[in-house]
Amino acid sequence: MAGGRRRRTWLVAIPLVMLLPVSCAAPATDAPPPTAIVAPPVTPSADPVPAGQLRITGAVRGPGVLTAQQLAGMTSQMVSVSYRTDRGEERHTAAGIPLFDLVDHAGLVLAQGRDHDELSIGIVVIGLDGYRALISYGEMSPAFGNRGVLLAISADGKPLARPWLVVPGDLRGARYVKDVVELHVVHTAPTW
Repeated sequence: MAGGRRRRTWLVAIPLVMLLPVSCAAPATDAPPPTAIVAPPVTPSADPVPAGQLRITGAVRGPGVLTAQQLAGMTSQMVSVSYRTDRGEERHTAAGIPLFDLVDHAGLVLAQGRDHDELSIGIVVIGLDGYRALISYGEMSPAFGNRGVLLAISADGKPLARPWLVVPGDLRGARYVKDVVELHVVHTAPTW
């Protein structure tokens, strides 16, 4: 090759697309259409929730807002947790209300006649900044996972302006949502 230049060969990866057969038949007339699982909005609900208050929405019989006084009057538990973050290990002692109690008190909307329908329920915990984490009803229920998930109202002996989600047993702190403003209960099972 002249001038010491080398010829470069570039390999280009071309993705393969798998075609799947699609049925063009009309749906059965007696089958109800499938329902979509609708996620809560990316940001908390339009009406801002004042500091210390918590909105409960979604698949519950009693949606609404809990005040700081109501939260403080509920039976609380204390837990010591440690978890890894990008900054290293963190350790905290938190006191708060079991998430199970809050959701159970709001009253789940369950499908009649479906065994253990509560196991198809999830709680999307939403922070003031829109950050969210999903907790399954089964993992926090005393009858199943009994994980002791808390909505903390104080941490390390200091009251919090807004609650924190605390998930004992998680190795990383990604589901520790700070400044929680909303619990959005979703029913993930199809209704057909």
